[in-house]
Amino acid sequence: MAILKDKFMNKKHLIAGLIITVLSLYYAFRDVKIDELGMAFASIKYIYLLPALLMVILSYLFRALRWRYLISAIKDVKTADIFSPLVIGFMGNMLPARAGEFIRAYLLSKQENISFSSSFATIFIERLFDMAMVLLLLFWVFYFKLDVFASGDQGENHKLLSYMMKFGWISLMGCLFIFFFSALLQYRNDLAMKMVGFFAGLLPEKWREKIFSLVRSFTEGLKIMKDKSGFINVILLSVVIWFIFIATHYPLYLAFGIEDKLPVVSSLVILCLTISIFIALFPTPGFLGAFQAACVVALHEIFKIPKAVALSYGIIAWLVSMGFT
Repeated sequence: MAILKDKFMNKKHLIAGLIITVLSLYYAFRDVKIDELGMAFASIKYIYLLPALLMVILSYLFRALRWRYLISAIKDVKTADIFSPLVIGFMGNMLPARAGEFIRAYLLSKQENISFSSSFATIFIERLFDMAMVLLLLFWVFYFKLDVFASGDQGENHKLLSYMMKFGWISLMGCLFIFFFSALLQYRNDLAMKMVGFFAGLLPEKWREKIFSLVRSFTEGLKIMKDKSGFINVILLSVVIWFIFIATHYPLYLAFGIEDKLPVVSSLVILCLTISIFIALFPTPGFLGAFQAACVVALHEIFKIPKAVALSYGIIAWLVSMGFT
């Protein structure tokens, strides 16, 4: 637990997170008048937030079910027993350095008496599936809906599109490498461990055994890759979870009265910006600031929604997505 405490409470992480948050919020609030923001909040039809909140809750239920399949290769755990560590972990993301991921891995390891490394490996592979879904969304936008970037400031939209494409290619290369090495750990463990040994050989002897022990425990958490039915179920659940993420934006559009001003693909653009770029590159505590900035860029810069409305949307959407935890 001491290691986790050092990880979460590192002053450098805290200061860096706070600086990024302040800069992101400055960008989001810049040139927005208080009275305009007040009018945007006053015009919201809050009744539509209820179905959005229900969708968020539903997404957590499917997340818990997916995590159960990922853990099942190590130990059979009931979905109800997983739900608590999952929610507490997402609450922990309000701390710097995505601390919630480590918290829920720690809670699960203590609750179910499995190693922390194996527990964290299941979250690691879960994030790999999520990144794969983000890349599929980016692919869809780039190759089938590229015309959404035709409106607004062409120069800025071209830069944004360029950043998204670069991020997509880098992420794709990273995902392929991680997937390949994870599969190697399962199907050719001897070869994978030789590769680990080659790089570990460059370190002091006291660290080498620790790294080998960590990798062996981590390998246990990746056993889902050998479970064909479980692997397919994880893929299907990932698709369902991300479909819910996309669908959650429609009641929010209704709440702000902007459903007629936005194409259906706009929710994909918002997700791609919030998840693939802003939150990934600017990991602020609880995604505060980065989330609002992404919504302003997507709704205001690309789809020309008034900035006060785009900002209020970012605030409410963040509260809905984070409020359940």
